Amino acid sequence: MEGSVPVCFIPGNAWTRQFPFRKGSRKTLNHSSQKALKSAILTMSLVQLGTNAVAPILADISAAFPGNSDTTIQFLMTFPILFTMILELASALLSERLPKKTLSVTGLVIVGAGGILAFCFHQSLTILFVWAAVIGIGLGLVAPIAPALINETFEGQEKQTMLSWQNSASTIGSMIMTFACGFLAAAGWNFGYLVYLICIPGILCTLFGLRSGAKQRNSRADTGNPAAAKPKFRLVIWREMVIACLFLMLYSAIPANIAMLVSQKGIGEASLSGILTTLFSLAGMLVGLVFGLISRVLRRFTNTAGAVLLAAGTLLMGSASSLAPMLIGCMLAGTSMSLIMPVCMGAASRLRGYETLNAALIMASTSVGIFITPLLTNLTEAVTGSALVATRFIVIGIIALLLAGITVLLKAGTGKR
Repeated sequence: MEGSVPVCFIPGNAWTRQFPFRKGSRKTLNHSSQKALKSAILTMSLVQLGTNAVAPILADISAAFPGNSDTTIQFLMTFPILFTMILELASALLSERLPKKTLSVTGLVIVGAGGILAFCFHQSLTILFVWAAVIGIGLGLVAPIAPALINETFEGQEKQTMLSWQNSASTIGSMIMTFACGFLAAAGWNFGYLVYLICIPGILCTLFGLRSGAKQRNSRADTGNPAAAKPKFRLVIWREMVIACLFLMLYSAIPANIAMLVSQKGIGEASLSGILTTLFSLAGMLVGLVFGLISRVLRRFTNTAGAVLLAAGTLLMGSASSLAPMLIGCMLAGTSMSLIMPVCMGAASRLRGYETLNAALIMASTSVGIFITPLLTNLTEAVTGSALVATRFIVIGIIALLLAGITVLLKAGTGKR
C-alpha cells in the first residue's frame, strides 16, 4: 500500500497494527485504544465548567457569613477563573516537557482536593476563597488537555464530532454538579463542595486511557519526517479567540440573570429559574450530540448560526410576557454553545505542534469573556438608562447579532470553516 509502514507487533503496546499514512496525516489508534482515549477525554471534561458548581449554595454561604455583600459572595464563582486562565496558559507550556497524562491527572486531583478541603475546612470566607483558587488551578491544568488531544488525534468530521461531544460532556458535568450540590446542601452547605469528586471517573479513565508518553507532538511527529523542524509559532487563532471571548461574555450573562428576569416579569415562582437554567444547558447538550450532521450542512457558517440563535433566544426572552416564549427563547439561546465552541476549538489544530497552546489560548479567551460578563449590566444601564433585566436581554440579543456579523467577516479572512 502506498505510503504504508511495515507491520510491527509489540506485546502490550497499543500501536500493534499497521498504520497506513501519508505525509501530514496522523497515526490511527486501534479500536480499543481509541475507545479508551475517548472515555478519558469525555470524563476529564466533566469538571471543565466546575466554577458554576457552587451556585446553589451561595445563599447559604451568605447566611453563614453575615456582613459580607452579595457581590463578595458571588465572587466565589468568578474568583477561580483568574487562576484557571493563568494555569491554562501554563499548562500549554508545561505540556512541552510533561506528558498530558501527568498534567490532566494532576489537575483533576487538585480539583478534587480543593472540594474536599472546602468541605472539611470552611470556618471563614477567606479560607473558602483559598480553596476556590485551588480549584481554579486544577481546572486550568486540565481544561486545555481534552481539546488538544482531540485536535492532535482526530481528523476531519470525526474531530468536529469529538469536539462537540467534549463540549456536551462539560455541559453534562455542570448540570450534574449543580443538581448534586443543591441536593447535598440539605445536609449542610459545606457538603455541596463534595460535588467536585466528579473528577474521580476522569482520574481513573485518564490513568488507563492515556499513554504515559502522550506529550504535545511537534511537526516531526505529525509529518513522519525526522528532518522537519518545528514551525515558528504564529497567532493563527486570534479570530477564534475574539469570537470565543465575545460569545462567552454574552452566553454567561443568561444564567446569571434568569432568576431576576423571572422575578421582574412575574411569570412564575422562583423555582422556574432553575428549570429554565436546566433547559438552557440541556438544549446545548442535545445539539452537541448531532453537531456532526449540523456542521456538514452549515459548514463555515456553523458558528454564525450559533450567534443568530443566541440573538433570537435572548430577544425572545427579553420581550416575553408569558411562560411559553420564555421556554422557547431559553432553549434557542442554549443551543449556541454547541454550535460556536466546537468550531473555535477545532481551529487549535491549524498550526501543527502547537495544539495545546492554541487550545489554551482559546480557553483563556473564554475565561476572560466570563470574567467580564458583569460589565454588560453597566453597559446596558449606560446605553439605555434602564435597570430592567428585560432590557439587558435585549441588549445581549443585539450584541449577539453583531457577533454573527463579526463571525462572517473574520471567517472570510481564513477561508476555513
